[in-house]
Amino acid sequence: MKKFLSTMFIIVVFSMVLFGCDKVPRLDTKNFNTYTIDAYFDDSTKTLSAYQTVKYTNRTPNVLNNVDFHLYPNAFSEDAQNKPVSLVNIPKAYPNGISYGGINITLLKVNNKTSPINIIGVDNNILSVKLNKDLYPDESVTINMEYQVTLPNVNHRFGYGGSTYNFGNFYPIACVYNNGFMTKPYNSNGDPFYSDMANYNVKLTFDKDFKIASTGEVKLKTKDNLSCAEIKISAVRDFAFVLSKKFQTISTTINNTKITYYYYEDEYSASNLKIAKDAIKTFNELFGKYPYKTLSVVKTNFLHGGMEYPTLVYVSDDIVNNLEYQNVIVHEIAHQWWYNLVGSNAYDNAWQDEGLTEYSTLMFYQQNPQYGVDFKERIQSVMASYMLFVDVFESVNGSLDTSMNRPLDKYDSEMEYVYLTYVKGTLMFDEIRSVMGDKKFKKALQYYFNNNCYGIAYPEDLIYAFNKKTSKNMESFINSWLSGKVVLKKAS
Repeated sequence: MKKFLSTMFIIVVFSMVLFGCDKVPRLDTKNFNTYTIDAYFDDSTKTLSAYQTVKYTNRTPNVLNNVDFHLYPNAFSEDAQNKPVSLVNIPKAYPNGISYGGINITLLKVNNKTSPINIIGVDNNILSVKLNKDLYPDESVTINMEYQVTLPNVNHRFGYGGSTYNFGNFYPIACVYNNGFMTKPYNSNGDPFYSDMANYNVKLTFDKDFKIASTGEVKLKTKDNLSCAEIKISAVRDFAFVLSKKFQTISTTINNTKITYYYYEDEYSASNLKIAKDAIKTFNELFGKYPYKTLSVVKTNFLHGGMEYPTLVYVSDDIVNNLEYQNVIVHEIAHQWWYNLVGSNAYDNAWQDEGLTEYSTLMFYQQNPQYGVDFKERIQSVMASYMLFVDVFESVNGSLDTSMNRPLDKYDSEMEYVYLTYVKGTLMFDEIRSVMGDKKFKKALQYYFNNNCYGIAYPEDLIYAFNKKTSKNMESFINSWLSGKVVLKKAS
C-alpha cells in the first residue's frame, strides 16, 4: 500500500540495462488451497450473502486438528479494539460519520458434517475450525461455510464511499501456518495481511447497473436486472473486487496481459493507462515475467494512496495531483511482484515488501526517463525528508527508535511506520545497490524472485539472494539497517 509519500517525498510535519527473466518458475497448483465462492450483493442493504467451499490441503510437516481463518471484516465492527482507521484519519475515512460492518458466519461444515462455529480472538477476528479427524501432511479437507458480510460506509479497502463499493479482504481466508497459525488482528498501520497462494472459483451476482473490476478474468452474463460475474484464477495470494455504477473503462495489452483502467472523472485516463502498461513492461524486464492474463487499475474511494491485490490495484480518487496519482499506479503494480508473486509477512516485516516496492518504483523512473523523474534527485529528496522527520521527531520526543524489524503494532503512529518502512527502506535498498553494484543488485532481485515466486519469503531469503550475488557480507550490513544501528547523517 502507498501512504502519505508525495512525488518528491515532501514531509508535512504533524499532518497526518536490464537482466530480465523470460518466465516465472514452474509450479504445480494442485496442492494450493482452493476457494469456491458463490455470493450475491444487495445494494439496498449493503450486504453480501455468500456460500464458500474451501479445499484445504495440509502443506505443513505437522498433523493438524484445526484450521484457522482470518475474519478481517470484523475489524470494522463497533466493538473492535484494533481499529482499521487511526484517530487522525477518522474524518477523512468516515465523511458521513462513523459506520460499522462485519461478517456473520451462519453455517459451518467439515467434510459435509455440520460443525460448531467457534469464533475467537480479541476482535472476533478468527474462525477456528475443529476438524473431525487429524489432517496429515499432504491430506486435504473440505470446509463449507455460509456467511453474510455487511459493508461499512468508509473509504477503505473494505467498505463503500460515494462512488465505489470495495471488497478487499471480505471473506474468510486461511491463516498461514508457521509453527502454528498466524492469527494477529487488524492494525491501522500498513497492510496487516499474510497469506498463502490459492486458487479461486468465484461467482458474484449483483445489480446490472454496476460494473465490476476484479482479481482475475471476468466472464459476465446479464439476465433481467442482474449481472453474474464468473471468475476463475489460479496461484494468487488473495481475491478482491470493486463495484461501481460510475466506472468507465479503457484497455491495452502488453506481453499477453490485458490492462484495464476503471475510472470516473479523469481527464488523464489515457496517460494513466499508459504508465500502467510501461510499469508491467519494465518490471517484466527487471524482475521476472508477470504470469497473469489481466491487470485491473481501479480508481476508487480509498483513504490512502493505493492498495494492492492480485491482478487488481486501488488508486485513491482523493489524489488531485496526477503525477502523484501515476506514482501510486507504478508503486501498486510493483506490488504484483513484491507481495503477490513473492509473498512475505507484511505484519512483522513490512519493510520487506514496502521498502522494496518503493525502491522498485524509483527503478521504474530510472528506466523510463520520459516521465521526467530524476533518480538521483529523488534519492536526495528521500534523504532530506527522512532527516527532517528524524530531526522534528527527536526535537519533540527526545529520541526515535529507527529499527525496521518490528511488527506493525510496535509503531507508535502511521507517520513513524511510513518513514521507517517506505522512506528508510528506500534508502537501505539504494545503499545495498551502491555496495553491490548495479548489475549484481538486479541479478540478486531476479534470483530472489525466481527462488521465492509463489511462496512466502522471509528476511533471510532476501538477504541470501543478495549474498548469493556478491562476495560481500550483506547479512550484517542489512541487519545493521534493520536494527537501527545505521545512523544516517546529512551530506556535508
